Amino acid sequence: MGSKFGFYLSALLVALFTSSVHAQQKAPAASTFYLDKTETQFSLSLANDSADVYIYFASPAYSWVAVGFGASMENSLMLVMYADARGDNITISPRLSTGHTEPSFSPAIKLDVLNGTGIYDEMYVLRAVCHACRVWPNGFLETSSTTAPMLFAFGPAMAAQSDDANAPLRRHVRYGTFSMDLVAATGAGAGVPEANAQLRGAVVQGMSKDRDGKDLAHAICGCIALFVLWPVNVALAGFLRNIKVHVGVSVVMLAFLVVSFALGIATSAQYNRSQAYRSPHQIAALAALVPSLLMAVLPARSIAALSPRIPKLHMPLTTLAFALLVLSGGLGLRLSLSSTSLVVAYVAVALFVAAFTTSVLLCVRRRGSAYARATTRRRLGEEDEQDLGMARWGVGKKLSGSSSDGSWEGGEVGGPYGHERSTSQGSFVVGRGTMPGPQYLMNMHPGVPVYVNGQK
Repeated sequence: MGSKFGFYLSALLVALFTSSVHAQQKAPAASTFYLDKTETQFSLSLANDSADVYIYFASPAYSWVAVGFGASMENSLMLVMYADARGDNITISPRLSTGHTEPSFSPAIKLDVLNGTGIYDEMYVLRAVCHACRVWPNGFLETSSTTAPMLFAFGPAMAAQSDDANAPLRRHVRYGTFSMDLVAATGAGAGVPEANAQLRGAVVQGMSKDRDGKDLAHAICGCIALFVLWPVNVALAGFLRNIKVHVGVSVVMLAFLVVSFALGIATSAQYNRSQAYRSPHQIAALAALVPSLLMAVLPARSIAALSPRIPKLHMPLTTLAFALLVLSGGLGLRLSLSSTSLVVAYVAVALFVAAFTTSVLLCVRRRGSAYARATTRRRLGEEDEQDLGMARWGVGKKLSGSSSDGSWEGGEVGGPYGHERSTSQGSFVVGRGTMPGPQYLMNMHPGVPVYVNGQK
């Protein structure tokens, strides 16, 4: 009996010891941040005998989510997560940020991903141990702090799948900060914390919406210039005789383009993919500056007078600038990771505006612009439609000149539809005929001289 009693006692002690060990392993020292609005949890456990940092992170499956060590993005270490290319697991990307810009992947951060990491019930779940997360360039984790600064961010709610640890990110839609007690998170039995929907050793400091709209304003200003002011200006240049209206609209359109370019430059500095100005969008935009500047400079009288070919360059330069700017806009949508529906809508609007402007330009090429026709008539000493309308109301217009150089001198209105003129070759009537008859038919084109029998 005694031996059996001793055996059972030993087994009981072993079981109690084993359960105690398992209890310690299941509940390591940890501090936990929990955000009720998104059910986001971030827990840390620090080993006091090594530099390892044990991490548990869970958050809704936005395009990307991130948590970081630091008071702000500048000089912070961030763990960014997004779906992999197949969409059934996650890509973990340790990144460093040098300012209020997109963080860059850092292969120096050694992160071992453990079992239980993946996408579960539309939640990103990370279980990992980091061997190089306590010290990073221009920053470190203050393990003796009870209020260590931390930050988090959420990308937009859209599909973004990639196996690339340095995949481009769209700007976050929400971000926030919290503090964490790292003293309470440090212990001998460090390990990956378990899921816990309660704050423990952490204080939520707030969450904000992203209000930076420079990229949106950049796109809106560019679209107004291309798809509103540009076709209107082409129509005004073709059908109005007052060239000052065309010039005024051109100045307004140029102002929108300048603002769009300035906002684009400011936006480019925020993303890794655009900081070097080597993207197709930026190359096309810079190339469009050449014909745009030439369009603004060549119409100057001092330059246009250098050669009769210079004014003829205006229409080809207009077409080239429009094509490059529209191409740049489409490439910009791709650079900004815009949705397919937005790209399709942009292409549809661009094709419509291109068809409209092409039709106007072809019409102007056949007829000549209203301004050019009016200028030519004035240079040749002919009346335009406005003078004809004045004549119909009985308003006389006296013109004087020498008959030897082809000019004429008119007197009073020769009737309700024309002026009588006299030259060295004889008298003739412009814009007057007898109806019915061939003279009336010829008078349907203003300015065609009809010689009246009996007048010399």
